[in-house]
Parts: sequence; C-alpha cells; structure tokens
Amino acid sequence: MTRPATRRSPAARRPSRSPCAGAPRRPSRCRRRQLPPPDGAHQDLQIAAERIELARARYGVARSALFPSVGADASYTRQQQPAAGASRNVDSGVAALGLRVPVWEIDVWGRLRDLASAAQSDVQASEQLRRGVQVSLVAQVSALYVELIDLDAQLATAANTAASRRESLRIVQARFRAGIVSAIDVRQAESALGGAEATIAVLESRRALAENAMSLLLGRSPGPIARDPGFPAFAAENLLPAGIPSQVLQRRPDIAAAESRLAAAQADVSAARKAFLPAISLSGFLGLVSPQLGNLLEARSTAYSITPAVTLPIFTAGRLQADVDFAEASQRILLEEYARTTLNAFREVEDGLATYRWSREQRAALARTVSANREGLRLAELRYLGGVSIYFEVLDAQRQLFDSELQLSRSIRDTYVAVVQVYAALGGAWDPQANP
Repeated sequence: MTRPATRRSPAARRPSRSPCAGAPRRPSRCRRRQLPPPDGAHQDLQIAAERIELARARYGVARSALFPSVGADASYTRQQQPAAGASRNVDSGVAALGLRVPVWEIDVWGRLRDLASAAQSDVQASEQLRRGVQVSLVAQVSALYVELIDLDAQLATAANTAASRRESLRIVQARFRAGIVSAIDVRQAESALGGAEATIAVLESRRALAENAMSLLLGRSPGPIARDPGFPAFAAENLLPAGIPSQVLQRRPDIAAAESRLAAAQADVSAARKAFLPAISLSGFLGLVSPQLGNLLEARSTAYSITPAVTLPIFTAGRLQADVDFAEASQRILLEEYARTTLNAFREVEDGLATYRWSREQRAALARTVSANREGLRLAELRYLGGVSIYFEVLDAQRQLFDSELQLSRSIRDTYVAVVQVYAALGGAWDPQANP
C-alpha cells in the first residue's frame, strides 16, 4: 500500500457540502433525511446528529454577520435644557418612527467570511463524526453477529461432544457391569461428560450476554437476536480484494473530520490576522422624525441618516496578537492530530489485513488438526473396545478433538471479524468508487 505524506495540509480540499448545511430548513427534516437509524433510536447516533444541528446553528450565526440587520425603531424623547437667550430652561421633544440599521461591519478584508468558513468546516467535521459513529455502530453490530454465529457453532460442537460422551458413558457402564473394566473408567467417563456439559453452560451464558449487547446497540430491549444458522457458504478468500489503494483511507470519517477541523483552524488564523486591519462599518435610519409627536405622520417629517465609520485598532493590550497566537497554536495541534489520525488509520488497516491473512492460515491448519483428531478418536475407541488400551487414551482423544473443533470455530470467527475490522478501518468500504 502506497502511503501519502501524512503532514501535508489538506485545507484546500474540503468534503462536499451537505444539502442541509446553511439552508434554512427545519432541523428535524434534515436529520431525518441524513440519519436512517439501523433499527430503533441509538443514543450515540442521536447525540452525533444533535452535534450537527449545533454546528449548523453556529454557522448560521457566523454567516448572518455578513448581512446588515434591519429593525423597526420607534422612540420619543422629552427633555428640558438651557437655551441661548432664554431666561429659563426650554422644553423640547423629538419623536422618531422608521427602520434602523445598527452598526454593520462591511466585510472588506474577508474577516467575517473567514469566520463563516470556519463554522461551515465545523459543520462538515460534525457530519463526518456522525458518519464515523454510524460506521462504528455497523462494525460493532457485525462483530457481535459473527460472535453469535460462532457461539452457535461452538454450542453445536459441545452438544455433539456431550452426546458422544454420554454414549461412551453408557458403553463404559455396561462394560463395568459385565466386569470387563474397573470403576475408575466409569468415573473418568462421567468426568468427561460433566466437562462437556459445563462448557455448554458457559457458552450459553456468553451467547445471552452477546445477544443483550447487540440488542443495546440496535436500540432494543435485551432479548434473542434472529440470525442465520451458520457462516455464509462462500469462501473466506473472496471476502477481501487482493489490493486496497491507500486513497481509500481518505474517506475515513476521522480523517475527513480532521481535515475539516484543520480547514476551520486555517480560516480562524486568517480571521485573527485580519483583525489588525481597519474595520469599516455603516449604520443608518430611514423613517419619520418630528419635534412634535402629533406631527410625526406628516409628509414633511420624512428623514434619513447614513453614518459610515472606520475603526483602526491602536492599543488593545495585546489582545489581537493573543488571538493570532491562540489560532496558530490550535492549528498546529490539529495538524499533529491529523498526522496521528492518518498513521493510526494505516495501523488499523494493516492490523486487520494481518489478522485476516493469519487467521486463514490458522483455519487451514486447524481443519487438518480436526481431521487427524477425529481419526485418532476412532482408532482409540477401537483399541479400547478391543482391550488393547486403557480408557485414558479415549478420553485424551476426545479432549483433543473437542478442543481443536472449538479452536477451528474461533479461527473462522476471527477471519470474519478481521473483515469487519478492515471495513471499519477503511471508513465503510474498500472500493474506491463506492459511496461511503
């Protein structure tokens, strides 16, 4: 697998924008269209969806600063103050009714656009994190499903072993009553049967716990899980392709989220630097103004005002530079986190592929071991019934066969779990053309 440079800043490349991002849609409609729950409401998915709504709200606040605010204004002021040439204070008043534009900063340098861009990148990061929760949930459910099928297979093996040992106990008891063998053979056969029955109890407990855990992931009450009776019939060699391009890793939700956060940090740095530039603002009023409240609605009371202003920061006690330092430090932290996330992605993929490869080798070896142990048990039983060997050889052969059959079932489980691990490590698929 060819590895791209892990410390290259991906700020220029941004994920595609969600159709709900920045749009004045109802949050419930956007969330419902993006998050079809697997089966029931899962808390982690709901929390991730609400974080998207939170980020969208922040983006809406940041984007609104690009446009002027217009509000209705109605006021009346009555005052008494000295007047030139008057022997006493003069009463005066002014009434106003109209539309007022509060102080609005004109985004000449792009500072407000940078803040809105950072908020939009946060929305994209939240969406990717939600997708990461979804992929993780699918992987956990799949792994538990495989675990349940494996436990079913182990229980079937244990039940067959218990039935075989129960039959062996019956034969040994008959031989004991005939005076052919001693009581120790009977006790050994009873012990072997008890061991198989104890294994069944342990496996039943593990299966119940796995079903409860899977029910929790699916948002259900604890209970049985419907499933297939065994592993799929297709060969495990066909589960993964021969080669996986490294570009697929770029679709991992955590990597995409790290890229979006890094893009947001870059926009924050740009906005912090532009705060040193002059700020050009505008305020205004359009409506009616009259010194007499009764004459306010007359045509001659029409008035307007436009107040442009330029503000240049001169002394801020180091606040603006501290903002720049904070933004740059945050950017460096996110860059290191991006590099760490990328390296961790490679490790997870390599771990999954290694587990898949060696579990297949182990499965082939265990299949040969099971075949040999099964034949060894048949020969040991023939030797015992023929009076050539003691019952201990039969017990040892039964134990070896039982252990190897359980190990074979676990190795098959490990193969499928490795596929699930690779699925999660690649962000949900390994086909470069597949939609994540």
